[in-house]
Amino acid sequence: MSFLRLLLLPFLASAALAMTPVDFNVRDFGAKGDGVALDSPAINAAIEAAAAAGGGVVRLPAGRYLSFSLRLRSHLQLRFDPGAVLVAADPASGLGRYDDPEPNPSNLYQDFGHSHWRNSLIWGDGLENVSIVGPGLIDGTAGLVRHGPPPKRPVGEPGSGQARGPERDMSGIGNKAIALKNCRNVTLRDFSVLNAGHFALLATGVDHLTIDNVKVD
Repeated sequence: MSFLRLLLLPFLASAALAMTPVDFNVRDFGAKGDGVALDSPAINAAIEAAAAAGGGVVRLPAGRYLSFSLRLRSHLQLRFDPGAVLVAADPASGLGRYDDPEPNPSNLYQDFGHSHWRNSLIWGDGLENVSIVGPGLIDGTAGLVRHGPPPKRPVGEPGSGQARGPERDMSGIGNKAIALKNCRNVTLRDFSVLNAGHFALLATGVDHLTIDNVKVD
């Protein structure tokens, strides 16, 4: 081995270490994974810790993780290990609620479900370099609904400015498994979704989106 290569070895090793994503195990942040305790606060804490570190892998080991809204961040991989199930929690349980739908003037022209992203089990807005990977499962059976208010009537029509199903009725309710808006470099791979609510995936203004081996029932 040349003298130059011997000099470079420590630097190459440091560079390789720097490129290795840091794991943030949600159990280390208090997640139980028992299907009874609410784990979304712990998972969101792991996501925030990864974001503060500049990115990383938020890992869910095998278990059932009861959850309300998870808020993705840039430079993040959300990884469901084999046997990991993210279970959409039911707001009627009294354990918590999903994030409220954000205001959107497009409610006048478009179905409510297409016009809101935050009222979802997993959501992100304005992010880059984000991935959700399996082989675990997202289960929306108990907690995600399949409906939302229809578009509001334009001003001047009977009932103008009012949705036939009031928006306030959607407060705290989740109706999408994954919602992404204005994101870039997104990968969804190797996981399954069961009973996804109104949408399994709402992706709006997302550039460079890869969907590979995602099963939806």
